[in-house]
Amino acid sequence: MSLRLERADKADIPKLVDLYFETFKSPLVLRVKPDVPPVREWYKKSLESDIEKPYSRIYKVVEGQAEPEQASDEIIAFGKWSSPHTEPPQDKPTEFPADGDAALFEEVVGKATEKKKKIMGEEEYWYLGVLATLPKHQRRGAGSLLMTEFCKQADEAGHRSYVEASPHGKPTYQRFAFEMRDTFSVVIDGEPYVDCCMVREPQRPL
Repeated sequence: MSLRLERADKADIPKLVDLYFETFKSPLVLRVKPDVPPVREWYKKSLESDIEKPYSRIYKVVEGQAEPEQASDEIIAFGKWSSPHTEPPQDKPTEFPADGDAALFEEVVGKATEKKKKIMGEEEYWYLGVLATLPKHQRRGAGSLLMTEFCKQADEAGHRSYVEASPHGKPTYQRFAFEMRDTFSVVIDGEPYVDCCMVREPQRPL
C-alpha cells in the first residue's frame, strides 16, 4: 500500500502515543519514560498541548488506500518539530509522573538545554523533537517523507535546524545534511548514554 504524509490532528494523538512507546526502547527512554499508564497519560497531555501551539508541527505517515480517511489506514510514523519562537512562560509546568525518573529527566533536559544554548546561541532555528517509525515499518521510506517535509520547511524559512540524536538515529540525520557539533551524556546503570547534538545549515535550491 502507498504511504501518505499528512498533518496530524488531535484525534490522532492516542495512536501517536502508542507509536511512540512501541518505537523508542533505548535505555534512556525506558528509564525516564517507562511504558506505564501514568507516563502515557503525561505524554498524551504533552502532545495535546503541543498540537495547539502555532509554532508546533506534528505530521504523520499513513499506510492505506490512495483516498484519504480510509478506515483501514494505519499511522506508521510521526514527526514533531517547531519553528523559531519564544516560549511563553508557564504558570504551572506539567508535573512529571512519579512512575518516571524525574531526576534523570531533569538532568537530561538541563544538559540538552545547555548544549543547545552553547551551539545555537540567540539565533532563530528549527527544532526537530521527535522522529518515530514503527519498527516493523522501518526502511520503507516513512522517515524520509517526514525528514523531507521538515527540511523543506526549514529551507524555505532560511534557518538552521537542530536535533538531539541517539547514536542509532544519527545516520538518518546525516543523510539529510545534519552535522554533529557536540555530545552530552548521562549514566544509566553504570553505563554512559550519549546523545549527539546535530545542526543542519539551510540548503539553497540548485
